[in-house]
Amino acid sequence: MKADQFIENKALWEQLEQELLEKQYTIDKEGHYPASIHTTSFVLDAFDLTEVLCHYQQLALLEVFRQELDFETQRYCLSRFTQKQKSLAYLPLLRYYAINLRKYGANFESLTVEELLRTIKELDAETYNNLLKIGSGDLPMNKQRAETDLIYCYANDVLATILIHIKVETEEAYREAMHYLNALLEEDFPKSYSIFYEGESDLVLPIERLPVTPSHHFFAKVLSYPSLHAALVEYSYKAMAEYHFYGDVADEEAAMPGTFAVFGLGLYDKSYSKLIIDYMEICDADHSPPTEYFAKAYVERWGLTPETLPVFAYIVATVPTVPYEPFFEQAMNTDENLQWLEKYMTTPFIELCPVISPEQNERMEEYKDLDVASLLYTCFAIVHLNDFTNPKFMRILSPYRERFEEILKELMSL
Repeated sequence: MKADQFIENKALWEQLEQELLEKQYTIDKEGHYPASIHTTSFVLDAFDLTEVLCHYQQLALLEVFRQELDFETQRYCLSRFTQKQKSLAYLPLLRYYAINLRKYGANFESLTVEELLRTIKELDAETYNNLLKIGSGDLPMNKQRAETDLIYCYANDVLATILIHIKVETEEAYREAMHYLNALLEEDFPKSYSIFYEGESDLVLPIERLPVTPSHHFFAKVLSYPSLHAALVEYSYKAMAEYHFYGDVADEEAAMPGTFAVFGLGLYDKSYSKLIIDYMEICDADHSPPTEYFAKAYVERWGLTPETLPVFAYIVATVPTVPYEPFFEQAMNTDENLQWLEKYMTTPFIELCPVISPEQNERMEEYKDLDVASLLYTCFAIVHLNDFTNPKFMRILSPYRERFEEILKELMSL
């Protein structure tokens, strides 16, 4: 049935509402989009159902189906509906949409959230001011606000902001701040957010061109305490989310949440290779220049060896372009590393990098020819794989150069 039938006939809606509230329905997600909802008496697709729930502002059921389906289906319908309905009567729905778009929408949809907030302000200043002051009200009080003798922290899930004020510059203060941050991210907090750090540290990571922001200063300071590194790893895995970025970093230098923690740990100890690889797998590197900067810093810190090459190769494979640097070539053009490169071309990546998952290995193997091409460009400035007489290719040490020629011919024929 179509949405209009329930909108025009309130008795039908009341019957549908009762069946939904009593959970007399099943959801069919197989073979078609959007999913269809089968109640005892009706069948609707997810778009029609969402339109009906929007019309009647049944926010509790909207939340149920957000969880059972996905927010993207709702986002499409809410966007269309709220474009047409911007009256005070629909204030609860506008508020619901603004809160959930901030929590579950992509980073670029923050502009839509700001537009919704402006509409709410025009309709009801009190509701608007409450959203700006306390957020949605969904966060537990101990996670919205925390204060001790050492720190004061406050989060707003509508503005997507986290304030971290360090009262006393001690290791314990930063331990408490990390505990607060990790606990906060267990909630439905927006995945793109800004960190406002109020502390005395101006530490930065040794990565050329990496944006200097409040979140950068904060995590660089936490990194200075080795006992807090486990908390940084915990934070990194909770924070990383594809297509989401720190709000305190300029759009053109977009950095996924977790960036400064992961990069700092990766330069502190080589044992964090799995964390780096997991970060690169999730990160939208096409729109995140800091990943390119980290590739260079990683080699400057650790050099290229069979131990570090798997991480470097994975970074190069996931970043659009890591530009050629002469010192990459110098580091790579050794017997030991060229032997590793030959194995990289001919064996499953997981044999060279046991810490990766089968899914990550599958991706590397699927695009093996492109990944090899990227690494050869980064390390030797080789652009055309089939130009074996090019001076750049000829700089590769013999006998590896001759063996690579045969391997590359085979790769390109696949």
